[in-house]
Amino acid sequence: MNPYEAYRNVERSVNLDDTPKVLLKVYQIILEKLEIVKHAIENQNYLVKDRELSKIMTAIEILDSSLDRSYGEIPRNLSSLYVYLIRRLRNIQFSLDIKGIDECKSLLTKINEGFEGAYENEKQKRFSPENKVKTVSGIA
Repeated sequence: MNPYEAYRNVERSVNLDDTPKVLLKVYQIILEKLEIVKHAIENQNYLVKDRELSKIMTAIEILDSSLDRSYGEIPRNLSSLYVYLIRRLRNIQFSLDIKGIDECKSLLTKINEGFEGAYENEKQKRFSPENKVKTVSGIA
């Protein structure tokens, strides 16, 4: 699949106007790629391992650089975690440490679950009956 087709597939599967949903999709893809890396190491396919680890680290670097640190402690802590993950993944590139991949996957899964929970809470608030009444009465 060429890069344009890959982009179109992602575009079709995620509403790009729904930024939190895009973030959740990014985490899902990173987690899938970590599994690919794990299998590549087990099968001694180092070309795939390096290519996928590079993509994962780039994605995490982008996530880190996109954090708005003005919101305080949470984005600063998340940035520290991203920096740790990148350092750990660089180490895995050379050490071929499968347990390290599992550790990174576990950390990213917990972050993803937190974002999923926040996304669902916001979605419920946005579409709650009380919010709809406020919106309708605000228009009238």
